[in-house]
Amino acid sequence: MKKFLIIFALALITISSVAGAVSVSEENYENEPLNDFTHTVFVEEGTVTWCPNCPFAAEALYSIYQSSDYPFYYVALVHDMNELAKERLRDYVINLYKLIAFPTVYFDNGDQNMVGRGSTVPATEAAYREIIEEVGVRKVRQPIDLVTSVTWNGNAKITVSVDITNNGNFFYFGKLRSYVTEIESRWNDNNGNPYQFGFLDFAFDRPILLIPGKTKMLSVEWDGAADHGGQTYEDITEDNIMVISTISHWIPHYRTAYETEDYIQKYFAFYVDQTSAAIP
Repeated sequence: MKKFLIIFALALITISSVAGAVSVSEENYENEPLNDFTHTVFVEEGTVTWCPNCPFAAEALYSIYQSSDYPFYYVALVHDMNELAKERLRDYVINLYKLIAFPTVYFDNGDQNMVGRGSTVPATEAAYREIIEEVGVRKVRQPIDLVTSVTWNGNAKITVSVDITNNGNFFYFGKLRSYVTEIESRWNDNNGNPYQFGFLDFAFDRPILLIPGKTKMLSVEWDGAADHGGQTYEDITEDNIMVISTISHWIPHYRTAYETEDYIQKYFAFYVDQTSAAIP
């Protein structure tokens, strides 16, 4: 109960002091495509439907995505509507994000994060853009090519295939995740607008070993009508599905998301080295 009250209280406050840790400008951002990214950036949006601050994050992320300014994909992890999203955000057993406040947005599997929001949607967007530009030029462990493809099989079934090539000179051990999302989510934010790229379940969530110079090809059928954390999605449609795949290295990095005199939220981040996405 105490943990829930902490989450609820933090969600009702605009966390200006935390958001201020990221340089935020009230002026319109000058859109300039960047060519020096080492990989496609991946973002996880930790959110709940009852949070008054969360629509700022949702609108800002979708605006960046629509701009096509960066190699970038994101998913909405709707904590209160999807048990699997909740596990991803607050799994204490294996010490993942351990999220305590909404919205919290994680960049490249926790390389960077932002708790709360800016004072406006444009200010929030400017803050996210700054972080995307920072993590996008991070040196990756190995140069990885990651190709995702999706085939619609009918009856809410899809086949997800990934081809992963290790272009480096060393073995690569890490984690492959393929997030099945609805482009326009079935769940709405606190303003009554549907989330974009709402996470349903993983098609792949498994360790991966890559040999230098070699390509690994994997394929799996994902059935929306099966059980997915206590829910079924037999009503998904071909034109509303996107699968976003990431590969992250196994070496953990200890990061801080939130800190006060009474509480500190730390987690292990396993940095994303490549991302790709596909629709049926």
